[in-house]
Amino acid sequence: MSSVNSMTMSKTERDPYHKEDTRGNGVNVMDGGDFYKFPPVIELNVGGVHHTTTLTTLTKGGSHMLSAMFSGRHHVAKDAQGRFFIDADGMLFKYILRYLRTGELPCSSCAPQVYREAKYFGLEELQRHIEWMPVMMGRSARVQFQEKLDGFDSNTERILQIASKKQCIVSEEIVSYCIIAILHEHQEYLDSNFDNHHRCFADLPPHQIHYCDLTIGPWDKSLKHVTDRVYLRAIVRELMHRGFSITFSRLGDCAYATPHPNKITCQRRLFKFIFHWNDSNS
Repeated sequence: MSSVNSMTMSKTERDPYHKEDTRGNGVNVMDGGDFYKFPPVIELNVGGVHHTTTLTTLTKGGSHMLSAMFSGRHHVAKDAQGRFFIDADGMLFKYILRYLRTGELPCSSCAPQVYREAKYFGLEELQRHIEWMPVMMGRSARVQFQEKLDGFDSNTERILQIASKKQCIVSEEIVSYCIIAILHEHQEYLDSNFDNHHRCFADLPPHQIHYCDLTIGPWDKSLKHVTDRVYLRAIVRELMHRGFSITFSRLGDCAYATPHPNKITCQRRLFKFIFHWNDSNS
């Protein structure tokens, strides 16, 4: 019984336009039992963008959505001008056609978007080729590393929330900023005068106090090789990947300390994230 279900599922997956013949013979047919004969040159409307290609190109490469659509077994809708309509991204479809024609892969800048289209059309070979491109392998490595960092996603979103509320002008440039206190290892204080819940701050000349907006860490001991800068650079890379223009710098150590004679200082380090809005799209 399970083998029958497995065969049925695999057949459906191979042909997303599969429809069982009501006469019970299990063959994909158009309404009325006739196969449609497509012309050798195909006019397409893909998401509002006009493409011209051949039937051979569309059905090339084995079992995928396009080969099923233009196999002659299914009805394919047409637009008002008589072009066959495909509900997909028309601008990216040119890369799908290029691959089917010549095996040409997309450029690095558009590879992630074309990858999504390849998955949509069931072009598994194209998916594998794109997965091995440097831009995709780098993205995969970055995501895998981020998943290991404690609180990475929530801290990234909190930085954005803070930056959206804190703006200033530096050298005639509009910027947003976020002060971050970070410590990847646990710190323990036995002195009763030390406030473990203090708000970290940097005391910079001339008498400029910078209080932290966000405290990060400590994190899991298995990641003790991940330094403060490594963690913050991972956040910077993620935000730059989203299109932000960012610089970050170290302000110094937290200036909080217990009074003399048993002076104990906070071990957290303070960094400043600066979002540059004027040149973010230049």
